[in-house]
Amino acid sequence: MNNTVFRLLTGEELSDLYEVHMKRDFPAAELKPLKALQALTAQGFYQSYGLFDADGALMAYALYWTAGPEHDYVMLDYFAVLPHLRNAGTGSALLADMLRRFCVDGKGVFGEVEIPDTGDEAVDDLRRRRLGFYARAGLRQMGYTTKIFTVPFLVLAYGPDISDDDLMDTHRAIYRTLRTGADYDKNIFIPYPLED
Repeated sequence: MNNTVFRLLTGEELSDLYEVHMKRDFPAAELKPLKALQALTAQGFYQSYGLFDADGALMAYALYWTAGPEHDYVMLDYFAVLPHLRNAGTGSALLADMLRRFCVDGKGVFGEVEIPDTGDEAVDDLRRRRLGFYARAGLRQMGYTTKIFTVPFLVLAYGPDISDDDLMDTHRAIYRTLRTGADYDKNIFIPYPLED
């Protein structure tokens, strides 16, 4: 990570990131609208970071979503390395650095990874590789899954021990910063399938 800078993105940089990179790097079903990310940022619930090389070129990015300072865990909502830099250790080094930065004073990070059960071997292989990437970084699989809109996810976490129930409370609170009432009830399932 020598000669690199990891910093918050400006509003204009977030817009460019979304249009140029995020639309390429994530399936449409998993991508929140840019206006939602901008609104969450303005409300203090979202932070977008970029990793830049010595010439100022973007190398990777990480977007975090929080329910507020009363919650000890934040969600790593999007994380990607630019395609030409993948499989060279950039993502592993950046993730390790981010976990060191964010997981202090009892704080932790969690994320959602698509369940590798589509039946499409290429898609499922990519999802298994993502799970392996996060596992190698020390994230542990939690004991619950989610379904956000139509996409089912496994939940992985890094940081101090936290129970499934406590992390689910934080997880729900995060989504409630964007979705409320019937919209939340219709589209956000934490856990999934729902417990009785």
